[in-house]
Amino acid sequence: MLTIIWAILWAVSLRTVQDFDERTYEIYVPASYTAQEPAPLLLVLHGAGGTGARSQGWLGLDALAEESGFIVVYPDGIDHNWDVGTGIPTADGPIRSDDVAFLVWLVDHIGTRYTLDRTRIYAAGMSNGALMAYKLACAAPDTFAAVAGVAAPLYVPVIRDCSETPMSILMIHGTDDRILPWNRVQLNNGQLFGLSAIDSFSFWAKRNGCNQDPAAITGEILPDVDPDDQSTVRRIMLSDCEANTQVVLYGIEGGGHTWPGRPFDVDIELGALNRDIDASAIIMDWLVNLPARQQAEATPEVSVSP
Repeated sequence: MLTIIWAILWAVSLRTVQDFDERTYEIYVPASYTAQEPAPLLLVLHGAGGTGARSQGWLGLDALAEESGFIVVYPDGIDHNWDVGTGIPTADGPIRSDDVAFLVWLVDHIGTRYTLDRTRIYAAGMSNGALMAYKLACAAPDTFAAVAGVAAPLYVPVIRDCSETPMSILMIHGTDDRILPWNRVQLNNGQLFGLSAIDSFSFWAKRNGCNQDPAAITGEILPDVDPDDQSTVRRIMLSDCEANTQVVLYGIEGGGHTWPGRPFDVDIELGALNRDIDASAIIMDWLVNLPARQQAEATPEVSVSP
């Protein structure tokens, strides 16, 4: 969060980096792939300080992709960060990177090497990578059919000028996240900077034109598989939405700034790791079973109130 605010303060001096050909990524192609059968594609976006290679080795998505026939790409952000509309702080000073354009370019680039199902292009990420996935939902709905985010609510710079095109969204977030909090974040001047997880869910629901009557909301408490992990999971979902889309939130009660089911060794305190679910399996299963998005008229403009 501090990194994002710092970047805003320095936005006036940003220089722009846009040499996509020199950007790097890891890729996994399932053994079942053939050029005659278009494959779905998932971009996995690392968090701040991360790399594509580290995400590939940590999240276990390659094995899941092998089972489901997905191509998975793990791109690298500049200086281990994604520009979600606020710039990137680097050792040489703040920079601006058009990462929406880069990731759309990357999809097209992968499409020159492999036969892709263009109706099944997805993005998922954690923390700063989740914010980038949400940015893609707002800025590139013609390329991406659905996105999933872990350990991040919505931040105002991410959804500024957000497209009205409906898109399925999955969010997984811990209520005790101290890095990107579950509750709303306000700047010292009182200006809203970060939405709460519940308000983020409501934003996507409104954007997708979902029926939000109580009877239309599916909610459940998931089994407490590991009673020693200091956390439990609640899931809420809206599926009566325009264009055959849906909005899903997994709230990790007591969970920290983590990817449920996947321990990660870092030098900072991230909070409790939930082991009742595996976020990687949740996301892949959701994408595999997601209904095809239909064409729909744009919903009314979505706004954020402080």
